[in-house]
Amino acid sequence: MSRICPDVARWARDVLGRDAQIRYELLDLAEIGLPLLDEPLKASLHRYAHEHTKRWSAIASSFDGFLFVSPQYNWGYPAVLKNALDYLYEEWHDRPASVLSYGTRGGRKGAAQLPQVLQGCV
Repeated sequence: MSRICPDVARWARDVLGRDAQIRYELLDLAEIGLPLLDEPLKASLHRYAHEHTKRWSAIASSFDGFLFVSPQYNWGYPAVLKNALDYLYEEWHDRPASVLSYGTRGGRKGAAQLPQVLQGCV
């Protein structure tokens, strides 16, 4: 199956970036390549054991805010996004986030779930 999320994310970056005072960068979770959550301690302790988590933390910490671009699958958002969010805590804390979701039946249900998860990081 071909992925269209990179195309949607590029479109969003280009449209939002026009005449904007903020800069948008694209992160593709397929390229980040996190395994299923394997940290021995909960993320809120910020004591990461694995190098892939430390790298992911450094990447996420380098941003002031986030626009999550995500397809809707089976009335929700993809597991790869939940996994990436669960790896970290402090890195999401008190940072603005927005959601852009899409799908063959829209993206409303997938988009509605993400704010609930992100509120756990406040």
